[in-house]
Amino acid sequence: YFANEKYGWVVGDEGTIATTDDSGRHWTIQDSGSVAMLRDVFFKNSKEGWVVGEDADVLYTKNGGKQWNRYTGVSEFPLNGVWFVDGDKGWAVGTYDRIFHTKTGGESWQEQSNRFEGERDRMINDNKHVFFIRDNEGWIAGSDGSIFHTTTSGAKWDRQDSRIPLINGHVRDTINSLHFSDVNYGIAVADVGFITRTEDGGKNWQLMESGTENNLTSVQFTSEKEAWAVGWSGTILHTTDAGATWHKVSGTTANDLQNVQFTDANRAIAVGRRGTMVMTNDGGKTWNELDSDIWDGIWNIYFATDKHGWAVGERGLIIHTKDGGINWENQRAPAAFTLRAVHFISEKTGWIVGDVGTILHTIDGGNTWLQQIPIGDFYSVMLKGVFFLDEKKGWAIGWPGVCLSTEDGGLTWHKQHTDTFNELYGVYFVDENIGWIVGQFGVILHTRDGGTNWRPQHSATQENLNKLYFADTQHGLIVGDNGIMLTTIDGGKKWEQQDSGTENDLYGLALSPEGVVAVGKGGIAMRYSVENTQLPAKLPPTAPDEETIIVVDDTPVENIVYHWDIIQQATWRTNFTDTHFVNAKNGWTVGTGGAISHTTDGGKTWLPQHSGVTADLREVDFTDAQHGRILGNGVLLETENGGNSWKTLLDTTKQNLPRINAMHFINKETGWLAAAIGEIVHTKDGGKTWKVQKTGTTNQNITDIHFINEEMGWAVAPQRRDGGFVLHTVDGGNYWKIQAKTNQAGIAIHFADEKQGWIILGNGNSLLTQDGGETWILRATTQNTNGLRRITFNSHSSAWGMGGGGAYITSDQGQNWERISVSTGEETLAVQQTVPEIIDDTDEENNEDEDDTTFAELFQQQFRQQLQRPGRIAPEGIVSSDDTQESTNTATQERRPQPDQRRRFGRRRGGTVAGVYFLDRMNAWAVGSAGSIYHSSDGGKKWQRQLGEQQRSDIREVLFYNDKVGWIASSDGNLSETDDGGQTWERLNIRTRQPLIGIHFTSLEPKWGWTMRRDGTVHYTTNGTVWSAGETPEQPPFIEGDPPGTYSLNDVDFGKFSEGWAVGRYGDIIHNRDGGPTWSLQRTTTNDTLRSIDMKFAPLGWAVGQAGTIQRTVNGGEYWKMHESNTIYNLNSVDFVTKRIGWIVGEAGLVLKTEDGGFTWQPNMTGTAQTLNSIIAISAEELFAVGNSGTIVRSEDGGKTWQQEHTDIDNDLY
Repeated sequence: YFANEKYGWVVGDEGTIATTDDSGRHWTIQDSGSVAMLRDVFFKNSKEGWVVGEDADVLYTKNGGKQWNRYTGVSEFPLNGVWFVDGDKGWAVGTYDRIFHTKTGGESWQEQSNRFEGERDRMINDNKHVFFIRDNEGWIAGSDGSIFHTTTSGAKWDRQDSRIPLINGHVRDTINSLHFSDVNYGIAVADVGFITRTEDGGKNWQLMESGTENNLTSVQFTSEKEAWAVGWSGTILHTTDAGATWHKVSGTTANDLQNVQFTDANRAIAVGRRGTMVMTNDGGKTWNELDSDIWDGIWNIYFATDKHGWAVGERGLIIHTKDGGINWENQRAPAAFTLRAVHFISEKTGWIVGDVGTILHTIDGGNTWLQQIPIGDFYSVMLKGVFFLDEKKGWAIGWPGVCLSTEDGGLTWHKQHTDTFNELYGVYFVDENIGWIVGQFGVILHTRDGGTNWRPQHSATQENLNKLYFADTQHGLIVGDNGIMLTTIDGGKKWEQQDSGTENDLYGLALSPEGVVAVGKGGIAMRYSVENTQLPAKLPPTAPDEETIIVVDDTPVENIVYHWDIIQQATWRTNFTDTHFVNAKNGWTVGTGGAISHTTDGGKTWLPQHSGVTADLREVDFTDAQHGRILGNGVLLETENGGNSWKTLLDTTKQNLPRINAMHFINKETGWLAAAIGEIVHTKDGGKTWKVQKTGTTNQNITDIHFINEEMGWAVAPQRRDGGFVLHTVDGGNYWKIQAKTNQAGIAIHFADEKQGWIILGNGNSLLTQDGGETWILRATTQNTNGLRRITFNSHSSAWGMGGGGAYITSDQGQNWERISVSTGEETLAVQQTVPEIIDDTDEENNEDEDDTTFAELFQQQFRQQLQRPGRIAPEGIVSSDDTQESTNTATQERRPQPDQRRRFGRRRGGTVAGVYFLDRMNAWAVGSAGSIYHSSDGGKKWQRQLGEQQRSDIREVLFYNDKVGWIASSDGNLSETDDGGQTWERLNIRTRQPLIGIHFTSLEPKWGWTMRRDGTVHYTTNGTVWSAGETPEQPPFIEGDPPGTYSLNDVDFGKFSEGWAVGRYGDIIHNRDGGPTWSLQRTTTNDTLRSIDMKFAPLGWAVGQAGTIQRTVNGGEYWKMHESNTIYNLNSVDFVTKRIGWIVGEAGLVLKTEDGGFTWQPNMTGTAQTLNSIIAISAEELFAVGNSGTIVRSEDGGKTWQQEHTDIDNDLY
């Protein structure tokens, strides 16, 4: 405390009191006579002052602190704050609601109370600070976000609403200090960086943005508008507009910083523990903490350009920015292990490494991450660093002394010998030959041949070395634990230790044209000057000049041209969540994965629309046949042409906005979105710009919101323990107040005008008001609605929603709810209690054998329960196949292999319904899991299925003889034929439930054909109608004397009129020479599962399968030889166009091509990360490949480049 510009005092631990008489240039310790923690000091002038602290006494001086005396027995509990308005009148406050007042300069004290009669439910306050603007008016601040105000010198204290948010619904962060410049303007600061201000003496407080999450401990006005706030980790904040806006002068964070990188000459971002992200825009002079919902530690950060960056961390955390670090979005990792390092060579291509040998790779900017698996005991290593020179050549390092290298972009990894078991933390190469590694206990390794040989360099330290940088082959820099900093000017022959100015561990470094920034333990961020000629900064390249995403571009997405039509109504893999009809013909349905489906014939046919997003969509609303909006997880879409094109109005991940729960628009331009953490998002220009409105009343979700004009609105927000709040605004949402408290959570709200309102509670009861919400009357329902939710208001008296027993509709403001069961007569559908996210389907069919699963998959399965990332749940619609098998105990029974274990959407008895829409009292549609859509035309008495089948199977095989006649075969043994190009299909009676793996017809007149089922049994026909089953081939026993086994086959190819080959589990290839009953097992050189075979050029042939397996024969299969594929990805299909030119496709969008008959293969990527399941070569130039999630890719140059075709379906294509 400064009594004037010269004289000041500070107090602290162990009774410390220090004073200055020259404005703080020099300080002198004074004897306080106390060993307690001293909390506050106040001086009336340069002579007379008081100090309070944990010993509960009041120290005082009348000679500037030369001698300190004690008023004893003031309080039985510690005191935290003291303030005097003159030499006599003063107050001291402390723990357990203690407030003491003196009128005698401290000689005697009387206790005051800030509780009022009848108050019972308030927590006991820890009063932290006291301030008086005049002798009768003052404020106290303390725990639970409390601010108390008096105008009677403390005889009566009234609580003011500080607007500090609730934690877990019932406790607020502590306010540590407050100060007023006059009776109106005041500022209070609190833990976690909260700042609240008032312009009317505290009648209304507003929560402001501080730019920090550090605890703020003190605030002081220095003039009418200027004020300063200070806090933990050196935080100093400054305002010149009475607290409306704040500028950070200094301070970083209390959390350890793990790494830092510059995006341009001035901007750098550092990341660290507990989700910490701090940014500098002045080369590291000042740092500001970025807002984040991340609590996991962030271990590393890398920028591919000045705009595109990635950060990785604990529990599989991957986040991505497109605007230089202003806004971040989550990307999904395929594993939940800690990720330690990330490196990108472009804004599309990058790698991440981490625990348990994790190596992830992306070719699409992180939209999909694929695991790369080093050969060997990869699961026992911990990878901590990664570096790539280009898209082919890279290194990954870690523990114990591990260095892996790749020359094909990570398709294959090879171990290099380092001759150490120490942990290795950093790796850097200046070219393909010269590089360095640093690590534990001062280890430095150097190579001049790309890592073939690693040799140690002398570091002269035993400290851990954590990060390194080389400008060229000679000049390098290393930082490490205990503030170690090493430099070299001769390529590491000699390393010299520099004075870093700190003993904190340094974990990361980055260079800018102005020098070096090093970050580390305790949030330290230090700047060092370096000679630019010796260590020039290598900044990320500048990305193409794009407008920074603050709002999404106003231009709608272009209309999509579809080259593929759905000729048979598909069962969508999407879980539909909501539907809306504008009339009896025109309707839309939305669902998971960005799916939009549209009908123009009342639901007889549904066609996809292109949303342009992959987020789950959960609410759709149209005002007419042309204008509609869709709300999804983090996105808001709009169309003005009936859905032919959709534009994104809002993307919360790009715009750093909270999660959105509900939307309400009063016209095309003006709307509000109910959001998470007690926030509301508002637009006045149709979504071009958005403003976050902080209600300051709760940190729970705003469930629903309703406005009657641009100024007046209401919202409901449930509380975790005690019902919920009704919130009200009269200024368009800039300021919200708690209008009422409800005993049950409000789930929906509607107002007819400024007086008449209706709230629906979660138990089905309603609250009604006739005075704008000042008073509410409970209307109890007569029915049990069993968890009512997803309310749609049709008017101020009628609404419908979903409950545990089905749909519920009311026409009398909730007094009576009519239950409508969604039943087709054959099945009664359950109602989803939540709308689940969809976990990814497996990329290929599981054949019930361990050989068909990679070791990484098995290893992750063992850890899945312990390390599964929260927030991803399996929907009720995912069940295993119902394919049944007959016993194999007797030789007379048909031998069947294990069933197809592929997970599918569906339910053994009915599906689940997520949403319903009533066009009128008779016509309704319901949507739900597994792409199901139902329609009722009699008010819900009976429902007809329009889309989605209760029992269905994958269509795995297709053969067309010409443009009219063709066949399809499914995984449950169905074989169907068409003679009109697929418009209609006739199911053929072949009498099997096993999956069919191939179809072959030699002619149409007569119709001679074959199809093979999974166990190798061939069904044949001579007229296309009558089918007969041949003998089931038997697999020779592994051990002599054992009974024969059963084949499990995946593909069959007939090279000539009747000669055939089939491939399957355990590397089996069986051969039939003449169409007879005998199939013989051929000799192969693999035990891995084979998935595809091509014998069109027999006796030349090729077979491919699991873990990069390629088999080749030149003699019809008498002997099969292994050929190197240089990948361990599963390979799913092979097709040759000549005897020398062929292609293979597999996982991660991989394509392999050969031009020498299969002796050598060159890998190529198609631009998609989806698994490709089949490829067909129309010619040596034109190729098509299909894969998971509706993927179709096409090449017109022999596979050099690929274009993806639009399908807008999520079904896997085989």
